[in-house]
Amino acid sequence: MDRPRLSRNATSARLGAVLLVATALGLPPTAQAQSCPQNKGLRSTVVVSSYVAVQAVAIAVRHDDWWPDDSTRSFHFTWDQSPSLGQDRLLHAYLAYQVSQIGALAWDWACFGPVAAGWLGFALGAAATLPKEIGDGFQEGFDVPDFLAGVVGAALPAMHRTWEPSKALLLKFNYWPSEEYKNRTGGQPQLESDYAGMRFYLAFNPGRMPGGAQPWPDWLGIAAGHSINAWLVDPQDKHEQWYLALDLNFRGIPIKAKWWHSVATVLDQFHMPLPGIKVEAGTVSFGFY
Repeated sequence: MDRPRLSRNATSARLGAVLLVATALGLPPTAQAQSCPQNKGLRSTVVVSSYVAVQAVAIAVRHDDWWPDDSTRSFHFTWDQSPSLGQDRLLHAYLAYQVSQIGALAWDWACFGPVAAGWLGFALGAAATLPKEIGDGFQEGFDVPDFLAGVVGAALPAMHRTWEPSKALLLKFNYWPSEEYKNRTGGQPQLESDYAGMRFYLAFNPGRMPGGAQPWPDWLGIAAGHSINAWLVDPQDKHEQWYLALDLNFRGIPIKAKWWHSVATVLDQFHMPLPGIKVEAGTVSFGFY
């Protein structure tokens, strides 16, 4: 569910984390080339301790942002509808997707096999939102759909390592400040809650499947996206925007330079606007989406 009282520091933290994670994804996974069975326990402890430490620091630093009052209730769950027509939950899924990927790389470093590391990364991604949601359980309520969205997002990178054809499916993100954000007169929307400026895509890139995309070029795919026209408006004036557009698979571009795979991995976390259609309030329009 939406949290309209987030501070600007909280705002930059989550989207900034996306960029840090995406950058880290471009680093080569060298752990598998190392022999470190004697260090496996120590490295595993480092990974788990780092996760706990990050969560503890986040709770300490952002306590007043996440739980701005001291009113408490008995722990309870909520299945409230999203005031942002699902955009907030898609943000949960995308962030969990990113944490799962970086978690898998951390478990690679700890010398686990690729599949095991992927599912351990899933555990970190799925657990990443638990402290926040558990705290909410004593106030607004543990938001079950938010948590489930994170679980689904975190599962996809693990599937990439478990079932090769699933690599053709990617979660991607695109952002451009909305008019609602640029013309705001109060505290909202902030960058983190500028849901009208965010687009979330499920991309299908056949070039990432075993054997490539023939007869398609490996660098070309298609993506289905979702956004909304505005957040802070009367519910009757708020509506969803659906997109279907071509998608660029950077890892399918035949560049042989050693550095390209790292750069392409980072770029593939985002959807670059390409020709497509938008469906909004029963109207179809063509453009670059």
